Amino acid sequence: MKNTIKLVTVFALVAFCCNVMAQNIKLAHIDKSALVVSMPEFEEAQENLQKYGQTLSDEIEEIEVELRRKWDEFQKVQESLQELVKQSRLEDIQAMSERLERFQQNAQILYQQEQEKLLQPVIEKADRAIEAVAKEQEITYVINGDPQILLFKAVGTIDLLPAVKQHLGIRD
Repeated sequence: MKNTIKLVTVFALVAFCCNVMAQNIKLAHIDKSALVVSMPEFEEAQENLQKYGQTLSDEIEEIEVELRRKWDEFQKVQESLQELVKQSRLEDIQAMSERLERFQQNAQILYQQEQEKLLQPVIEKADRAIEAVAKEQEITYVINGDPQILLFKAVGTIDLLPAVKQHLGIRD
């Protein structure tokens, strides 16, 4: 009985594999990064991101200027200050330096979050376009064909980049 079950299972597995191999599989590749970068929405997102980054940079620069001003002022008068006042000003400068460091770290995190927020819709639009073109052309599998990642490109694969760009109305 066990042998019969094993034999039926093996037979079913072989039949399934043969059926899968007999199917007409169409492969395609696309350089998704090149697609995203060519989209007008990407350029707009980059411009907005640059403005956002500049705002953060300007704020950091203002804090740095204020910190330098306080330090220079302290350097000029430190010899004439009483120890308690000197210590208080040094603590103030140190606290401001720590605030600057925290702001820089937070700014980097906020910049990355803004980048993700601005680029996500562009990437999703690219994904939808790739899927639509792949369905139109009855493609079974689409592989990311980034030249830096793709190790081998088979002769029978289709480059979807031109078709997806056309689908999105992007002209080279």
